[in-house]
Amino acid sequence: MFNTLKDLAGLRVDDDKIISFIEKNGFKYPKKPFISNRSTDTSYWVQNKKLGIDLLFEAKIHLDNYPLIQGDKKGIFVPVLSSVRWYNNKSNTEFPLGLDFNADFESLKMKLGEPTLKSSEISPVWLNDDGSESFYRWKKPLDNEKDIVWGLEFNDSQTIKYFSLGLNNAMPLFHFYYEWLYERFETFLSSKYFYNTAHLMFLQWAIEKDLVKTDEQKLTIAKDIKEGKLPVTEWVRLLKRGYMLEDDFSAEKPFTHAYIKNLSGHDILYTQDVAFSFLESAELKENYFGEAATKQLNEIAYNESNYEIVKSIIDKRLAEYKEHKFSKSKQL
Repeated sequence: MFNTLKDLAGLRVDDDKIISFIEKNGFKYPKKPFISNRSTDTSYWVQNKKLGIDLLFEAKIHLDNYPLIQGDKKGIFVPVLSSVRWYNNKSNTEFPLGLDFNADFESLKMKLGEPTLKSSEISPVWLNDDGSESFYRWKKPLDNEKDIVWGLEFNDSQTIKYFSLGLNNAMPLFHFYYEWLYERFETFLSSKYFYNTAHLMFLQWAIEKDLVKTDEQKLTIAKDIKEGKLPVTEWVRLLKRGYMLEDDFSAEKPFTHAYIKNLSGHDILYTQDVAFSFLESAELKENYFGEAATKQLNEIAYNESNYEIVKSIIDKRLAEYKEHKFSKSKQL
């Protein structure tokens, strides 16, 4: 079943192969298989509790090989099989390297190497009360051309929680525009939105610090941005997508992830830092998501003087993160 599902990963939910697998293996085909961009949910699970297997279908895949699939109506999108999880092995699935649910931590390390991710690397809040890791995860390539990986999670009960395989999908660090809402690069250029301004400033800082991945074309663009010959928006144009991933950065990834996503456990958040630096009253800072604050923040100009303010903030936070991972940091 492992190889069968590997071949199904990335296929749209209404593909004949997906429908056949669901019907033959005791799953129930979803009554509403397609997803509206008006919904807060962009994915859903199809479960078979008897087999202990869950299938995840997602409409928004952040991989270049898997663009959005337009449905038959505007605002409707077709999800693809993005992930499979086994919570037991009642299906008698043969997992790679002869692994099964009885494997202990040391045998996993012998066969798979050190864990790809541990709970504290997401955020310190995921640690147990005694400071021990609450889980370890391994992720291994299965088909690089199709962006398919497999892996497992080993938790603090000293057991394998699940085996998994699927697309190597990742959540964006931040967005500039949303294809999901039919926004395009031109939409982004014409917008006046605080979060776009803040994220562009972070991107410019990262480019100036040589913290972003480059190829020959991007190196040329980066050089021109550093020299002031091109605006940083040209980097977004070159991306040909409306979001930045952690994998777009070449260095300082833990800092970028913790600061952008507020995952340090110490409530230090980049966009809040920027907002507090430009809002003038304590009242506006207390409700910087509110209408009055938002109106003022959206008027922040992307100019050299404002960028210098933000640049100094990021430099300060990077130094703090390197020294104590924000444990001694204070709100601005």
